[in-house]
Amino acid sequence: MLTIAVCDDNPQFANQLIKKIRELCAYHLPDRIDCRITPAFGSGEDVLRYVKSHVINIMFLDIDMPKINGFRLASELKEKTPDTIIIFVSAYDDFVYSSFEYAPFRFLRKSHLEEELPVTFKKVIEKCISDEEALLFETTDGDTLLRLRDIMYFEGEKNYYVIKMTSGKEYRCRGTMTSVEERVKPYDFFRVHSAYIVNEEHIENIHEDGYLGMKNGALINISRRKLVAFKESYMQFTRRRFAK
Repeated sequence: MLTIAVCDDNPQFANQLIKKIRELCAYHLPDRIDCRITPAFGSGEDVLRYVKSHVINIMFLDIDMPKINGFRLASELKEKTPDTIIIFVSAYDDFVYSSFEYAPFRFLRKSHLEEELPVTFKKVIEKCISDEEALLFETTDGDTLLRLRDIMYFEGEKNYYVIKMTSGKEYRCRGTMTSVEERVKPYDFFRVHSAYIVNEEHIENIHEDGYLGMKNGALINISRRKLVAFKESYMQFTRRRFAK
């Protein structure tokens, strides 16, 4: 079940947005996905009360709200429910630059809702589907099904490789990094070094001295001969991720 929510202190706009989302769900959502749209939330406080006992998968969030504004609410949601996908919605284009700090999936302009919402809806549904992609790995503890989005990176160790998860858990598998590279090639992974295959989704920053900073704090060396190809791959990834 996919739960979609809207938070906006303007009830008229919130209901208008919900109506459009319902139409998109009815006509464009794959049959295998069940969707639930919550009643509109009028404040950040209402959202925080709700997520104490419910899951929100996709949150369309106004920025300019009293008391708890959209940025503060997004920050709290990232802490309390990190899997919630945030889409900022605002009448003020200037907010787009300030919003990057909160790593939203997209930024929608209220004045361009008709053309921007369908594209954003398609992209966010694609993300939800890809987020559930999983592969079976033969670990030293037995066969384990791992969700690809939860894998931070792979690290090679002679005839073994270690799977580093976002949770901090590690799985050890017998096999080569080349075999892993082939398996994850259709997804957003890149072999930046003979010993490392990284999930591009979890890259925090790229250092000028040839290192990647991952979201778990790890620093990973980029092979000099792979640097150009990696930068091209990562550019394509960010375009897919943020393209309008």
